[in-house]
Parts: sequence; structure tokens; C-alpha cells
Amino acid sequence: MSIGPTPAAERIPNPLRVYEGLGFLTGDERFAVVGRFVFVPGPADSSYAILTLSLPNNALRFRRAPPGFVARYEVDVSVGDSAAAVAHLNETQEVRIRTFRETARRDESVVSQSFLTLPPGDYPAHVRVSDVASGVGLNADLELSVPRFTVPAITAPIVVYRARPRSTRDLPPRFILSPRATIDFGREEDSKIYIELLSEGEQSVVLEVLQGGDTVWSDTLAPEPGQGPLRSLSAALDTVSLPPGALSLHARLAGTEIADSTTLLVALAPDWLAADYDEALGYLRYAGPPQALEGLRDALPRDRARLLHAFWSSKDPDPETVENEFFQGYFRRIQEANARFGETETAGWLTDRGAVYVTLGPPDEVLRDLDARGGPERSQVWLYEESLGFELRLVFTDPSGTGAFSLTADSRRALAAAVETLNR
Repeated sequence: MSIGPTPAAERIPNPLRVYEGLGFLTGDERFAVVGRFVFVPGPADSSYAILTLSLPNNALRFRRAPPGFVARYEVDVSVGDSAAAVAHLNETQEVRIRTFRETARRDESVVSQSFLTLPPGDYPAHVRVSDVASGVGLNADLELSVPRFTVPAITAPIVVYRARPRSTRDLPPRFILSPRATIDFGREEDSKIYIELLSEGEQSVVLEVLQGGDTVWSDTLAPEPGQGPLRSLSAALDTVSLPPGALSLHARLAGTEIADSTTLLVALAPDWLAADYDEALGYLRYAGPPQALEGLRDALPRDRARLLHAFWSSKDPDPETVENEFFQGYFRRIQEANARFGETETAGWLTDRGAVYVTLGPPDEVLRDLDARGGPERSQVWLYEESLGFELRLVFTDPSGTGAFSLTADSRRALAAAVETLNR
């Protein structure tokens, strides 16, 4: 019943862990900021370095400011060291919301971007982002590699919510960046890809999406016509062709080796982010029969998204709605199992009781401690009938008395038979 790697006993899902592992600037659970630097051609020989940040409202401390609530956060960026400072930026941003309920939002509620104009080169940098009221925030030291853009050149693909082309590199970019560079699997998204290039001719751009070195989608794009060497283009990705996990967006000037790349992430569902395809499939280990999940794992990279879409759709009880109610309930049960059945070294959803809970839902009835023989062994019996449409009795025992309940051999066989019946 298992597939893919087994995550450690941690909060599931844990997007911050994924973003951090991929090199994004990340905060912690108290201040769940995610950010990154993006570079485009700047005036003369300089480059614009844009720090884009994503914050949930619950990272900030709001105060009442009729007719709503207000919070402030500070962004401070220093480039260079104390002996040779290159640039410094300090901004205080204000966030206003209408209702107290909005203060608890955990999703991407605040998006901001700050501009620096820098000469090309490698610099030490320090980034501080903090809530003004509480002082809680992110402090990060990093090496900033500012690229040089000379004809011919191309920027890394940039994931944006909105972008307008500019005619010269002297003008500041006119886009709203997607700080997390993340889209949800199979959904029509507002995010687009924006690329700038410096070229004397009308060169096209080859855009590829790769996962683990294998191409899963590609297209050739023509830039917007322009009077000077600076051109731009924007494109909507074919989200149906993109499997979950971290992907590499690779842009190349056609007919040359001039190229750059960036990271795009595809989440199984909002907040359900995995670092790679196998980890994403690991989250689905209880969602279908083993042979179906093995088929998804063994699929060729170009076929992964299409086959997973077919599997995803097959579980949807009401295709007329936007949401897939089966997976909404499935992911909710994983989180509930983590809260209820966690053991010392095992996340709750990976224990025997967690596996049954996620697969079948909560039992109709639980009978406890039926073993009257004495000694440390305890037991639980989970009874299903009304919720499944047939009777099922599963026995868990805890031989060590530590709370680590395991299915008996007979119950494990009964569970397998029940799952097979449900998947027919």
C-alpha cells in the first residue's frame, strides 16, 4: 500500500521545507515568508535585481484602524560588505484588510517586490524582512550573482501574475511577480511566463519544461516586435502537461547556446507541495489501488501529467464542480491522521491507524481495550458498516503499551479485501 519515499515525522504538508530546499528565501512557521531575487536588464550596463516576497496575513500583527485593520512590515536589503557597500534598500510596507477574519489567512495574502539597480558581479548580501509590531521575521545571508546583459542575451523565465512589455532597459519593469513560482496541478492559472531578450534580429525563443533532466513540455515562441534590441514575450504554460513537483523552466535563444533557467513548482493541491514527482506520488499512496499508483510512478516523463489527470478525474465524485471533493477529503484526512495518530518517530498518516483513517475515513464505532488477559497489551477494534456499505472489523493491538497500534494479520488481509472492493 506504499509508494515513493517516506517523509520524516513532520508537519504534512510542509511547503517551507520544499521552498528552502530549492534555494528560495524562507522564514519559519511564525513568519512564513517565501521570496527570491529576479534579474532583468537595467540602465546602461547595470541590472535590475528585484526581491519579490510572499507573505500570509497571519505572519503579521494587525491593529484596528477603522474601517478595518492595518499591519506593517519592513524590508531591508544590504548588498556588499561593510568595507565596500554596493547598495542598500529599506522600505516599510503597509497592509490593510477589512475584517478581523482575514488576519488569520495562511495562504499567499501579501505579494510585494522591491527594486535595486546593481552592476553585474558577485556580492555578499543580507536580507531582513520583519513584522514592525512584533519584530518577528526573516534574516538571511546569501551570495547574490548579478548577471551581465549584453547583446545577445536572455533572462531566465520569470513566473508572473501580470506583465507589460517595456521598450528600453532604462524603464523599470512593469510586472507583478509570483514570488513562490507555484501553480496548482491541472488548474487554469493566472500565472504566466515572462522573458526578456537582447537581440539585433527577430530571434525566437525555445522554452522547455524539464523534470529530472527529461523534457515534459516545449514550445517555440516569438517575441513582441520592438524598435531596439530589448524584446519581451509572455506565454501561458500548458498546465495540463505539467506533472507535480519541482520543474526547470529553460529558455534559449533559437539557434544559439545562450540560455537561462529558473524553477517552477506544481503543487498537487493548494499548499500540497512536493520537491519531486516521486514525493508527490507518495502523498497519494492511499488514494487508489497499488497497480494504478505503480503505473503512475513508472510513467515516462511526458506521460506523467496526462496519466495523473486521468487518475485524478476518475476519483472526482462531481465533475461539474471546480473542486475534486474526493481529494479535498483525502488531504484533510491526512492532516487529521497526523494530529491524532502520530508516534514517536512516525507521522500519524504513516501509522497503521493513520493509513486506515486516510483510506476509509473515520470508523463508525471504536471499541477499546477488549483484551482481558492482563499484561501491557492493549487493543482497539474499528467497526465500519454504514459508511462503507458493508461490514468491516479491524483489530489493532499495542503489544508494547506505548501507543504504537498495529493491525493484526487477519485485519490486514480484511483491509486489503475491503480496499479492492471499494476500487472496483
